[in-house]
Amino acid sequence: MNLGNFKTYVKQDFKRTDKDTELVQAYNDMVMWVCVLMPHSGFKWQSYVNTIAGTEDYGLPYDLIHLIHTIKLIKGTGASDGGYNLDYIDKDTYDTIEPNPNIGSPNTGIPSKYTVFNRCILLTPVPDSADYIMEIDWTKRPTDLSLDIETTSLGDEWEEVLKWGVLERLNAGIGLFEESMFWGSKYHSMGPNGDDIPVGMCRRLIDAEKDREGHAIGQVKNNNL
Repeated sequence: MNLGNFKTYVKQDFKRTDKDTELVQAYNDMVMWVCVLMPHSGFKWQSYVNTIAGTEDYGLPYDLIHLIHTIKLIKGTGASDGGYNLDYIDKDTYDTIEPNPNIGSPNTGIPSKYTVFNRCILLTPVPDSADYIMEIDWTKRPTDLSLDIETTSLGDEWEEVLKWGVLERLNAGIGLFEESMFWGSKYHSMGPNGDDIPVGMCRRLIDAEKDREGHAIGQVKNNNL
């Protein structure tokens, strides 16, 4: 369903026709909510980053939401060369191994471990060659839609859940808080620790995505980058 048809779909329940700007913003906000909550297949990317001899840190994409562990190291100059998974370690462990990786002549070798800090991947040992490639799986921040002919990468099965989220936001924006709570309760609730918990159809769609690719794919370590 493109954006124009989705606006018509929402207005079947939200009778006002003077809130198209707010409707589109609510739609983009709702798509972002889904993407942050779950690494969805429509926004998964695979990137290749060449190492630099003597350099330990490599910036992550600016529009990254989730980094999907683990990272693979390819020993060669092409994606078809052989490689292995790097071991993920926390920053404290990394600092113990590499107390000062920026010294003039760091100890170098074939990387075997990594951590994530300040939106960068830090490798250890510090690479001794430019003939390695990191294979990185990640989810990309969706681009806001604005034109009626545009469509989101979320599948058609998400349309009803997206509508509920848009109606929640639109009604809250005009002060109809009971209506807002009604629509919001159809797809999420707040947990005792303030966590945003999907329920109902939204929960089932998230579970279906994880079942499709394996339960580990949605479990992201250290994704607050």
